[in-house]
Amino acid sequence: MAVGVLVLVGVVVTVNLRGTVEGADVAPVVPTSEAAGTATAVPSRQQKAERLATMAPEEVVAEAVEARPPVAPPGAKELAEAAEAAAAVQPFSFVLTSFNILGSQHSAPGGAASEYADGALRTQWATELIASYGSDVVGFGELQVDQYAAMALAAPGFSFYPGTSLGQAGVPTNVMWKTDVWESTYQTSVTIPFMDSTRPMPVVRLRHLETQREIYVMNVHNSPRDAQGREVERDQAEAIELAAVEELEKDGIPIFLMGDFNEKAEIFCRVTTETSLVSAGGGENLGGVGGCRPPAAMRVDWIFGSVGTEFTDFRIDTSPAIRRTTDHAVLVTGVTVPAP
Repeated sequence: MAVGVLVLVGVVVTVNLRGTVEGADVAPVVPTSEAAGTATAVPSRQQKAERLATMAPEEVVAEAVEARPPVAPPGAKELAEAAEAAAAVQPFSFVLTSFNILGSQHSAPGGAASEYADGALRTQWATELIASYGSDVVGFGELQVDQYAAMALAAPGFSFYPGTSLGQAGVPTNVMWKTDVWESTYQTSVTIPFMDSTRPMPVVRLRHLETQREIYVMNVHNSPRDAQGREVERDQAEAIELAAVEELEKDGIPIFLMGDFNEKAEIFCRVTTETSLVSAGGGENLGGVGGCRPPAAMRVDWIFGSVGTEFTDFRIDTSPAIRRTTDHAVLVTGVTVPAP
């Protein structure tokens, strides 16, 4: 497995967040687009939410991923075909991490987690943890704009999607990957209902540079359980996410679905019943009489991958270094993708 090396930068980057609250984003000024001299207002978050409510999960997914290019077979040039083909049939390994970083607004004065250090300092600690894991691919939760900026500076050997390209709503669930191990060949997002609004969940197709084989990574964060009750939103979001898995499986490459699902046994059983994915943390779903048997150790954060994928050294990190950084456990696992 590759060992990630992060260059830690001792510069604290703080970006002023205008009213950003995890789960209740304050939308920026609505921009307009101009075509043929006519200004057209971009739909508001509320309008997007109303439209999403009328769409079937399959329609949401189709709209998001229909333009994806076909998966290219390894080998592009005649002289390199033999070598590339030989590399492509080899298994490859990497380290996958799911890290809900605790949004900086929560630890600000007056925030729900104000006993924690400020977001910039905790982001520095997070980069040190990611380096210690040797992470090659990281899916974040609750990442805020200031934390994203600090992480991008402290991890120059990584690329991000969506970065800030999808606006404020897209920042919390960024995916990060090592550029000397992977290159991105396709990026999109699937929109889900989230806290009476909507959020884009990133989907990234990554090509392993050594073998030229590809994988999909989908990173999500579903509505929390709170006093208002968010079960309906979570069920709708899960339906969209699992429809995306079903669609992407048609491309014949491994899929990794991870993030903060805000559910334990329920999401394990749903994912392993409705898709071919398995949990990195174990458990089994025998169906029928055998039923669903979640792993004994469960959090609301999960890593799932295509059947046949080998997960090794899986751990739910709740060490003191984690407890000072975030209110979630961090999930880390080795991954080996077998030869096709």
